[in-house]
Amino acid sequence: MAKLTVEIVRREYLVNKLTSYEIAAKYHCSAAWVNTFRKRHGIRTLKPWERNELQALSQRQTEYVYGALLGDDGLKKHHPTGNAYLSVSHSKSQAEYVKFKYEIMSGFVRSGIKVYHDKRPDRQDTVGFRTICHPVFTKLYEEIYPLGRKTICREWLERLTPFSLAIWYMDDGSLTQSNGQMRISTEAFSYQEQRLLQAFLAEKWGIRPHIKPSQAAKKWVLYFDAIERDKLFALISPYVIDCMRYKLR
Repeated sequence: MAKLTVEIVRREYLVNKLTSYEIAAKYHCSAAWVNTFRKRHGIRTLKPWERNELQALSQRQTEYVYGALLGDDGLKKHHPTGNAYLSVSHSKSQAEYVKFKYEIMSGFVRSGIKVYHDKRPDRQDTVGFRTICHPVFTKLYEEIYPLGRKTICREWLERLTPFSLAIWYMDDGSLTQSNGQMRISTEAFSYQEQRLLQAFLAEKWGIRPHIKPSQAAKKWVLYFDAIERDKLFALISPYVIDCMRYKLR
């Protein structure tokens, strides 16, 4: 067995981020011995998220997350004091769209894309993925879920880009063929929050949707007439992927 020193174990474990099992295999010893040696010499235990290659969201990932949280994605926690994770789920018919999302966020995903079976009556199977629990998502959770639910605020809206809006529309937008009106399902947000969103779209991009009652009781959605629809489509069209372009026609 090659002689392991404190410096070697500290470098392999904390810098190279090898697990105790990987160190044991490399230096021909047991993982139990590595763990005992590490603890004896005060080498701290890495948390799972610290092993992730990425420790911050890229610009693309940031734009994606802020748009997707307006739409179908959600941040969740296994425990109130633990780190949050991003959850992505769509119907199986949108598997290509999920793959597109996965490719953006794959640096924070360990389990790959999965099919989730729902045994409840009248429920369809879904396809999606979950990121690892990580402080970057906890920070977003604290910003966007201050009351335990998604809550639109000016700071969130200021982070939106045309790419973010494209994600939002691909998630929740739909086009009515009969009259050309477009709507984005925003029932998850209060009327006051939608007023904030409405004002921001007008101020930032000159897009002026209307807030109208939803079929759901005491809920509201954003409607875009032909002129406002075309303004939004011109902005987001370069970012709408092939399998979702039917939402533009």
